[in-house]
Amino acid sequence: MAPELAAAYVIGWIPSAGVTGLQIWLHRKKVQHPTYRKLQQNLRKAGLLWRESRSDLEPFQEGKEELDLKAYEKNLLLMGSFFLFLSWLGFFFNLLVLISVHSLAVSRKERFLSSSALTEQDLLVEQVQEILKESPT
Repeated sequence: MAPELAAAYVIGWIPSAGVTGLQIWLHRKKVQHPTYRKLQQNLRKAGLLWRESRSDLEPFQEGKEELDLKAYEKNLLLMGSFFLFLSWLGFFFNLLVLISVHSLAVSRKERFLSSSALTEQDLLVEQVQEILKESPT
């Protein structure tokens, strides 16, 4: 019975690692999408930056976006590594986190900004500030 349990434990690593890989792939796809790039470009005009790891706006600083994205991916890898050792249980927790992060736990502010004109076209600073005034807190 022990060899079967060991095999089931090791086999559980595959789907657990797969979900971690899926999370990283979805994150990279999101931040490389033209609408996300346009959002960051428009926010930069107002001296702001969308910080993915906190789901909030912060003052713009050169290089901060790249550091934030690297930190976010590092956190995904650390969490995935932890879940990997939990095998099948980790797979289900990791899947729950994936579903939560990508559909359930999206803030009102993020939904508002992603559906605003900030993601569609180049705007003037005044237009960006006007949209941000309407943004939920």
